[in-house]
Amino acid sequence: MSQRDATKKPAAGKPAPGGGPPGEDGRPKESRAKARRAARRAAATPGRAAGAALARLRAPLAAFLRRFGLLIALVLSGFLGGLGYALFAPTTYTATAYVLVVDDGDGGQGPAAVSFAQAFGRLAPLPETLAYSSIPLPDGAMAATRDHIQSSTSPDTPLIKLAGSAGTPAAATAYANAAADALVRYGTSHRTDTGVRVALMSMAATPSVPSSPNPPLDVAVGTASGVLLAGLGAAVLSGRRGRAHQRGQHDASRPPRGAVPSPAAEPVEVHS
Repeated sequence: MSQRDATKKPAAGKPAPGGGPPGEDGRPKESRAKARRAARRAAATPGRAAGAALARLRAPLAAFLRRFGLLIALVLSGFLGGLGYALFAPTTYTATAYVLVVDDGDGGQGPAAVSFAQAFGRLAPLPETLAYSSIPLPDGAMAATRDHIQSSTSPDTPLIKLAGSAGTPAAATAYANAAADALVRYGTSHRTDTGVRVALMSMAATPSVPSSPNPPLDVAVGTASGVLLAGLGAAVLSGRRGRAHQRGQHDASRPPRGAVPSPAAEPVEVHS
């Protein structure tokens, strides 16, 4: 074949040498199919790599969850409990008033004043005591005064703290001031019998922020409770694992059942 014939181009419509029929872009169809397969393999490579990495992490993750899953669940439950209380608990406002019991005998804070302060503190939330107040209570609150009025005293000083709590600042202030006014009037009416008088130290101011819920405190308390339960659970699980390990060592040290102990070697006498 001459050099002129070898340099001739293939005629139109005929397959190119070394390839299949030409496509629309001028490339053989086999070349385009190979290019598509290569593109699909390149696209699937990141997915296969991620799957392989996940498969390698699956066994350590499962072992970690078997060992610490219960403890993590307890801590998470405490956190979610505190967060749920902070989000859904009803809003409560608290106002505080103070009264002081003074001994008429020496005009000071003697033992009699401290003793009567303890007694007056227990009587403050009672409806019978609150009936002496000139400050009206919120409507329908007389039957549930113990839920809205709390009193606290000190064993060393005759000071009585009266806290009023309610869903609104005005109602909380009304409870505290009504309790303080009632206690002063009650103590005055029984002054000749007790020998002490009750004096108003300070009226309750209207609170500007709610006393509960307190989201940071509630979440912290819930999380701390979860951590405490997790610590107790870890101690229990550790004790069980220790006992199981000791039991396994004890069972391994005992000879199997039915085994006959080997006879002791008898001493051999050597005659010269």
